[in-house]
Amino acid sequence: MPGGTASENPVEKPHSEGLRHIYLIDADDGRRINVHRLFSAQSNMVVRAYRSRAAFVAEADMLDEGCVLLCDKDDEDEQGVPAFIRSLGFHQRFVCVVLATEQDIRTAIEVMKAGAADCLLYPCDAQEILSCVSDALDTVRYAVAHNAALIEARRQIDRLTAREQDVLHGLMHGKSNKMIALDLDISPRTVEIYRAHLMEKLGTHSLSETLKVAFDAGLS
Repeated sequence: MPGGTASENPVEKPHSEGLRHIYLIDADDGRRINVHRLFSAQSNMVVRAYRSRAAFVAEADMLDEGCVLLCDKDDEDEQGVPAFIRSLGFHQRFVCVVLATEQDIRTAIEVMKAGAADCLLYPCDAQEILSCVSDALDTVRYAVAHNAALIEARRQIDRLTAREQDVLHGLMHGKSNKMIALDLDISPRTVEIYRAHLMEKLGTHSLSETLKVAFDAGLS
């Protein structure tokens, strides 16, 4: 694989639901080729290589969720690495693993504080890199799924009227229809009606399903 920007290094495998995406950022041609070869040999992984952080950032909005494998030495200032890692958090679709080129505890601490999933001293055992990246991919996949569930749950909650949300909050605190009725100064029958309406809007069929949507939405 020759060195170059991402546009010169197209994705090697067609997009598929089962594929896991690695975004390798390294200005060193030899090291980039070696690491690229390691992940390309995995049947379920797609590797896309970049010479610089800037090249990755230019395409980030169009990329699938995945793990950014970043060498701490590239053609940009080293001080920008922690800031770059923090910026990945805004996308909420990427997690970063850093390949440190020198045994420098300060670098490891800085990148971990910035939000990196791990920092490995390169060269290191191939299985160690694979295992580390696999764990990072599991983390980002869970985060993306959780964020999607949160957005959907909030969208559903926003459909409820203020009174329906009042009833929902009562249910979340373990209150009976009668207790909620007393709190809201309405009849238990009216609470039952609100409860039925809110469950219909949320698409739930039981109290446990209803509470799950509420908790997924971050209500307390």
